Amino acid sequence: MTDKIRIGNSNLQVGRLNLGGNVFGWTLDEPQSFDILDAFTAEGFNFIDTADTYA
Repeated sequence: MTDKIRIGNSNLQVGRLNLGGNVFGWTLDEPQSFDILDAFTAEGFNFIDTADTYA
């Protein structure tokens, strides 16, 4: 389980560690993607970055 922090003044809380998910569906196939996501969330993490690009 990970420590969680609150986002701003909202009630949203995310883990301090995030998973970069832009490889899902591109360099990783669906079974590999789900294996990684399942393992990540099983450990209590909930912050997944799905950005395709950054400005």
